Amino acid sequence: MEQTHVTVRRSRPADLDGFETFVATLSIETSTRRFFTPTNRLPRSSSRILLVNDPKRGSFLAWDGDRVVAHGCWAAVSIDSAELAVVVADGAQRHGVGRRLTRTLLQDMYDAGIRQTEMVVEPENRPVIDLIRRSWPDARPRMEDGLLTFVTPTAAQEASRAVA
Repeated sequence: MEQTHVTVRRSRPADLDGFETFVATLSIETSTRRFFTPTNRLPRSSSRILLVNDPKRGSFLAWDGDRVVAHGCWAAVSIDSAELAVVVADGAQRHGVGRRLTRTLLQDMYDAGIRQTEMVVEPENRPVIDLIRRSWPDARPRMEDGLLTFVTPTAAQEASRAVA
C-alpha cells in the first residue's frame, strides 16, 4: 500500500458501514490495542459515537479507494484537553497512514481550542509507546487503572512536526 493512494477526510454518518467493516477486519492484536478488548464488532451505538464531529469531538477516516484503512478521533475531557486515539488496519501499518491521520487530528484539535492531548495506552503496546516517545520526548506517562496516560501540549507546530 502506498500512502499516496490514501485519502484522509472527516468522517460522516454515511461512513458507518465502511467503519464497521474496517473494525471487523482488524486483527485481535490491533483491536485489543485500540479498544482494550479483543473485538471485531462494536455496538452500533459505539460506532456512531466514534464517527461524530462536533465542537467537543473530531473523527477522521483514512480511505484507500472505497475501503477504510484507519480511523482516528479525539474527544474533549475538559475545556482545553482531549483524548486522542488512532487505529490503522494491519496491512496499512508502517506506511505513514497513522502519522498522516494523527497530524490531521492534532490540527483539528488545535483549531477547536484543545491545548492538551491525552493518549491512553496499554503498557504492552510497545509500538505506540515508542512512537509517543519519539514524537514527544518529554512526555511522561502516569499509570491509571493499569493503563498508561501520556499528556502532551497541543500546539499548531505539533501538527506539522509530531509523530516521528
